[in-house]
Amino acid sequence: MAKTTLKSLAQALNMSVSTVSKALNDSYEISEVTKRTVQEFAKKHNYQPNVHAKFLKTGKTNTIGVVLPKMTGSFEAQIIAGMQKAATAHHYRTIIMNTMENEELEKLALQSMLDKSVDGILFCPIHEESNIDLAKQILKTTPVVIFDRTHYPIETHKVGVLNAEGMYNACKHLIDIDRRKIAIFCGAHQGITTKRLSGYIEAHHDFQIPVTPEYIVHCNVKSLVDLQDDLEKHVKSLLQLPEPPNAIVGVADTITTHLLGILAKLDIKVPETLAVIGFANTDLVLSLNPSLSTIRQPTTEIGEISVHKLVEIMQKKNRSQIEWEDIKLPTSIQLRRSTIG
Repeated sequence: MAKTTLKSLAQALNMSVSTVSKALNDSYEISEVTKRTVQEFAKKHNYQPNVHAKFLKTGKTNTIGVVLPKMTGSFEAQIIAGMQKAATAHHYRTIIMNTMENEELEKLALQSMLDKSVDGILFCPIHEESNIDLAKQILKTTPVVIFDRTHYPIETHKVGVLNAEGMYNACKHLIDIDRRKIAIFCGAHQGITTKRLSGYIEAHHDFQIPVTPEYIVHCNVKSLVDLQDDLEKHVKSLLQLPEPPNAIVGVADTITTHLLGILAKLDIKVPETLAVIGFANTDLVLSLNPSLSTIRQPTTEIGEISVHKLVEIMQKKNRSQIEWEDIKLPTSIQLRRSTIG
């Protein structure tokens, strides 16, 4: 089957190439009836615009690049769904690249987005220093919005959650049920760790509970095998302390959900021996044994708002007049059997 082109559409519709092009691009010069006729015919015949030709003509590709550190769980899937919904509403396509928590792959992904001539980039950095010089250089020519891991020192819109507040509320819940010996499992070299750890420390100070340094552990999250090995090692070490913890909070989805599996493997009862709560957006929380208490993030909204803010930048002729926003959405706590039995 021959590829549908602008020229073949024009011939089939008995219109000029210029008229068809303007109709597809929603030009004010074309009537609504003609636009609808052309767009429906193009859709029926699977017309795909020539992105490179459009770029040469307009300097735009109507493409948004998304660079994020992992794509292994519901959290990322929900954010991407929000982004794609908003991007489609703005007539943009998305290109998504997973850096797998690897700074070199992150560098290649950012460079690849420039090679593809994307109109803007939605970027979730691995941590607060990863490829910062490259990101600043890109920002000079290409709009960038930071999402999720927003503790990143460049001047642009940022969209995330109240990380410290979410962790504070999780610790408060544990303290309220008389679980005051709280360990925190963090991801090593993750951009979300710093703020969430600050919420943990603040809760301890406010409730006059000394922070036990041994209770603060960092896990290798670069691969699932490394993570599971670290989780098991840390749990065993913590339970051998003279004063072992009686609760654990997880800083990230993968840590929180896999922790339950490790505790089951070690035959440690939850919540009797260790109560567990943490950041997690998995839809399987009720299927876990026990069901998992979670700090849930508004992922769809993060994705949608990130796109809206990026489009706002791309449509501004004078970007120096933009007042950058650091948007922080509230989290919510959902209590289940892993803490309340």
